[in-house]
Amino acid sequence: MFGLFGCSKVPKVKDKKLISYIYASAGGMNGGGSSTEISCIDGEVFLTYSDTEWWYDDAKIMEYKLDRAALSDIEKVFRKYRMQNWNGKKFTNMFVADGPGYSYSFKFEDNTTVSFSSQVYPKSYRKKLSELDKVIEQYKERGSLEPGLVTREKTAEELAGKDTPDNGLVELEVYEYRKDRIYFRISNGTDEDVAISDSVKLVRNSNGEILYNESSQQALKVNAATADEESLLSGRLEEGSYTIYVGDYFAEFEIRLPDNGESI
Repeated sequence: MFGLFGCSKVPKVKDKKLISYIYASAGGMNGGGSSTEISCIDGEVFLTYSDTEWWYDDAKIMEYKLDRAALSDIEKVFRKYRMQNWNGKKFTNMFVADGPGYSYSFKFEDNTTVSFSSQVYPKSYRKKLSELDKVIEQYKERGSLEPGLVTREKTAEELAGKDTPDNGLVELEVYEYRKDRIYFRISNGTDEDVAISDSVKLVRNSNGEILYNESSQQALKVNAATADEESLLSGRLEEGSYTIYVGDYFAEFEIRLPDNGESI
């Protein structure tokens, strides 16, 4: 298959099982974006929605547990239209200034990936891609809403300044939880660099169970008036309160079901 720059390889995915699907949009005027992801975690299938309106936003996450057949039905649409042939395809010469791009990615069990993106998809392709949306909506309606991270509502000014703190404090915050991972931010709002012991522990507060406990000899360095973002593999978390410890700092956070189906 020949593409814009010569030979474009078609990934070999025959008889390989689909293990994840991602649809994402990004690159608009506000710098925000969104994604829809279906993934398999410990034998269960989860639907993860992520959304940011502005470039400085922390993502709003909503998750559902789906019937395990969801990925199989996504794969059926993929094979029906031989989407492996769309890998890296150029769909149109149209360019939309300050417009977002829309990307699709399909990962198979040997980590072979088929991906393509475009700002504009011709009608014939949009019709085929819409079948993926129908599959997701069908399984979402029958799925169960999952507990998520409780977050404090922040002002636009707080969010825009989160990468350049100046409040005179060193603070630790869990700002995102999705799939089987939590994301935390160390904010150094002082005028001096700080070195923090690279020992990270995650504890379930109800019974003191240690869910994660790792350390290394190398300290985490956070420069003055900056923030460092890290993540750890937490596994799927039940409803309840937790504490994360990073060096001498700690932060509590809560996981619970959203009220009335709204993101939290």
